[in-house]
Amino acid sequence: MPSSRKWIAAVCTLILISSSTIVAADDVAQGRATYLHYCASCHGANGEGNGPVARALKTPPTDLRLLSDLYGKPLMEDKVARVIDGRAEVEAHGPREMPVWGERFSYENHGRRAQQVKERIRNLVAYLQSIQTGRTASTK
Repeated sequence: MPSSRKWIAAVCTLILISSSTIVAADDVAQGRATYLHYCASCHGANGEGNGPVARALKTPPTDLRLLSDLYGKPLMEDKVARVIDGRAEVEAHGPREMPVWGERFSYENHGRRAQQVKERIRNLVAYLQSIQTGRTASTK
């Protein structure tokens, strides 16, 4: 009987691990959709900093695949989130009132919807984590 309990425990553990992987994959997919909608015009479809608007900008967009060089791997989620939600200003992004950003990523003024905004940012960071190559990988 003890061996069957271990077997059941092992199966339950695998199910829990699988379900968390599925949720993580969904977070990445949702983050990618958000990224493509709000960020790709400047940072490019793959985060390389070569979006269709990039050439018109005074400051070239960051290659977001290299964030791990600044924020570690895995990315320090809070530091990346601070850039996205406006708590850490990025000169090239301009003021938070800018139409590109609007209030989509600032949860301070969303009241009951603040949790949804935080989840959108968390998913976006999950997507950014998934595209990290680091400088060494991108120069090969």
